[in-house]
Amino acid sequence: MTDTTAETGPPPGGRICIVGAGFMGCVIATMYAHHGYEAVLCDLRSDLLDSFAERARPIAATFSDDAATVDAILGRVTTTTELPEAVEGAFMVHEAVQEALEAKQAVFETLDTLCPPEVVLATNTSSLLLSDIAARVTHRARVLGIHYITPAHIIRAVEIIHDETTPPELVAWGRAFAESIDHVGVATPERPGFLINKIQFAMLTEIYRLVDEGIASRDDIDAAVRLSIGPRLALWGPLLTEDLIVPKSTALAVTYSLYRQTGDENFKGRDALRALVDAGDQGAMTGKGWYTFDAPNAEVVEERDRQLTDLLDWLRDRDAVTRLKVR
Repeated sequence: MTDTTAETGPPPGGRICIVGAGFMGCVIATMYAHHGYEAVLCDLRSDLLDSFAERARPIAATFSDDAATVDAILGRVTTTTELPEAVEGAFMVHEAVQEALEAKQAVFETLDTLCPPEVVLATNTSSLLLSDIAARVTHRARVLGIHYITPAHIIRAVEIIHDETTPPELVAWGRAFAESIDHVGVATPERPGFLINKIQFAMLTEIYRLVDEGIASRDDIDAAVRLSIGPRLALWGPLLTEDLIVPKSTALAVTYSLYRQTGDENFKGRDALRALVDAGDQGAMTGKGWYTFDAPNAEVVEERDRQLTDLLDWLRDRDAVTRLKVR
């Protein structure tokens, strides 16, 4: 990636090639087209390309209920089976082929020879290491992970994955690109699970254990999360929630209590939390925790309770679980 590319950022309306016309490739191409980019979808399977418009129409319809607007979005996506043609003039190529290392390595090796060094080569991998995918790439400084969370056109967080060879300018470029499509880029170094799955499966593996041991039922587990943890996390995320809900000294005490009861090292009080306690930074009640609060605690608590009440009332009125027709 050249300094010029890093300085100018993603060009508005520029050309992006998406390699792989499966489920994620279809979503990504439609999303890029909606945000004004010229999207070129490439796949060796002509049947996937032929069915693109049919598969993409419901995705485009989430952006607008106007048929003409939907048609315009789909019209900004062209399809081809020829990779050299697809990458011509693109400022970024986004790979979305099957989650198999050899397949991705082969694509990146080919892209490295087809694309000038200033073209960003991105992967949507959900589990493979960036350094492994780019093992046969010569121009490593232009390789980046841009990993969307399903449904990608609705979920706004996108992981910007980097490794030790990724220049900071490219990470910043990735964040800027995410912003250009109304997403929020969260940077994470390559590691098993990256950031989102690392957090998500830490919770899920504990839930699986609870089910295996018969400690709680399916319905009770989902209700516990949906009506307590879930709304707070949706509003504020885990660290701001802690600032708003519990003093840091209490949070630290709970971690040590769980450690003593279970012997699980994961529950042992962590350095970052201990540092906040030692500094007297208890969260909203002292004006500083993970975050710094500009308003008095009483005002913060009043606003906290208003937001949470509004969200819970909205969820109750929606009756989301019933509408899914599950049993």
